[in-house]
Amino acid sequence: MERLRDLWRHRALVGVLVTREVKARYRGSVLGFFWSLLNPLLMLAVYTLVFQLLLPNRSPSTSPYALFLFCGLLPWNWLSSAITDAASSLLTHGALLRKILFPAEVLPAVAVLAQGVHFLLALPVLLAALVAGALGAFGAKVPLGWALLQVVPLLVLQAILLLGIGLFLAALTVHFRDVRDLLQTVLSVLFFATPILYTLNDLPKTKLTRILALNPFAPLFAGWHDALFYGRVSPLQTWAAAAAISVAAFAVGFVFFDRLRDSFPEAV
Repeated sequence: MERLRDLWRHRALVGVLVTREVKARYRGSVLGFFWSLLNPLLMLAVYTLVFQLLLPNRSPSTSPYALFLFCGLLPWNWLSSAITDAASSLLTHGALLRKILFPAEVLPAVAVLAQGVHFLLALPVLLAALVAGALGAFGAKVPLGWALLQVVPLLVLQAILLLGIGLFLAALTVHFRDVRDLLQTVLSVLFFATPILYTLNDLPKTKLTRILALNPFAPLFAGWHDALFYGRVSPLQTWAAAAAISVAAFAVGFVFFDRLRDSFPEAV
């Protein structure tokens, strides 16, 4: 608990570093922060062209498919980018650990939160797309209502989950540099094993489907689709599973990170 309080006491430092990371991403670009709106907008336009016009045959439960896919891909982009950055954070900023006295947990936290800010900057495009979807702009209409309020706890749960994974991988990567190369392959496999391109209910009831249901990311992304696409309140078991997995991931990641912290200055 003392380590957590120490991290909280350095929240101002976290805020400064997150701001620096976000600004650094757009430094030197002509459009600056507008890229956070333009990139998801272009992504949505491409998905709409491909899945509405070229490949229109989809399950009714995921129609309009372009919007269904968009609702899952934006949270996934946050997840994959945050995990990748957090895993390398101690190595990338190793000089800081050797020169400045601050909790090492700050660096993975900054990676997760900075990518979270990019996700938040893309939300206006997603919300505009949902309004257009509710008006029938994508063909089939999507419901829009109070279920959107679930986005707030989903943001918190995903941040907790990513921080736990980020802490674990950051500590592991310091000692095993191969983790960075392996991570991209693992994330690619997890992308297809997570209900982003499909819903588990649409899959045939096979052994593979039961295995996919055990994916720890599945409840979280079911929650995202419920809140954004289906406009319904997620079942209690979905919330319970997402919360339990997020808290467990954070606890395991934090304990693992704490056990190895003394070795970081020499290893980086």
